Amino acid sequence: MSKIECLKENGTYNADSKSVLAEDFKHGIFFDPCDLIQVKYEMLRSVEKKELSITEASTKYGLSRQTYYINKAAVEEGGISALMPKKTGPKNAVKLNDDCANFIDSYVMEHPSAKPPEINRAMAASTGMTVHDRTVARYLSKKHQGSR
Repeated sequence: MSKIECLKENGTYNADSKSVLAEDFKHGIFFDPCDLIQVKYEMLRSVEKKELSITEASTKYGLSRQTYYINKAAVEEGGISALMPKKTGPKNAVKLNDDCANFIDSYVMEHPSAKPPEINRAMAASTGMTVHDRTVARYLSKKHQGSR
């Protein structure tokens, strides 16, 4: 896997790397404008060492002043690791409750060829409960495997 692919996968790829104007990032092999963590850190460091004002650093590193303040607070609270992006999306698995499972089971009995989106729409219309279509598909898949 290339460095760029790795940065993209872990959420630290700087899609706006062309806006990084700092000299170190133009010619050095160590400094990589595509590495967003490195760019953020160097922006913070340049202001902390009084090499640049916040406005100058924002311009040179291609990030907003707001980004500077957010990252400064994050580093003060959690150290450099706070510059890593937080995971997005649900924090826990969404599980079907018994009412959802019972509805799915009864709906599939009456409509054996029903697909998860249809089942989910019917459940929402009938009970007001919804889950992701993929959750319905996984439930049906596991139920089908258990019946063999």
